[in-house]
Amino acid sequence: MAEPRMILDGAVVPRRFTLLDGVPDGPLAPGMAIPCHDWQRLHAAGADLDGIGLILEGHCDVAALREHLDDIPFIALHFPKFTDGRCYTHARRIRHFWGYTGTLLAYGDVLRDQLVYLWRVGVNAFYLRQDQDVHEAVRSFSLYTAFYQYGPVQA
Repeated sequence: MAEPRMILDGAVVPRRFTLLDGVPDGPLAPGMAIPCHDWQRLHAAGADLDGIGLILEGHCDVAALREHLDDIPFIALHFPKFTDGRCYTHARRIRHFWGYTGTLLAYGDVLRDQLVYLWRVGVNAFYLRQDQDVHEAVRSFSLYTAFYQYGPVQA
């Protein structure tokens, strides 16, 4: 059973999003997210995707989404393994370079130790791995007051 809470903008709140493996047989409802290729296919067909998010995998072509970012209320970034950093790059590009203002949700093999790094690239929502404590994890945001990396990198 999934943790009923998530971290959103530095606070523990009830889960808000339903992440689907594909397009359901029934209607889509706001707060649901479908895989990127399904979202793109439905969007191209003119489907009503108001309130529907998309799931972005590391191998997805994020550049194809750039012109549609205003139509996507939230993007769920899947981390299948904590060592897979491709979605860090997606988040940085989407948030900092392309100005996305919606919710960026990290989910999958997401650990407390990753939260500050994910937050720094623009992720503001987290579904943690089952063995992680959301309340303890929130404390990680206050561990560092300065960073040694340089300022923003230009694309």
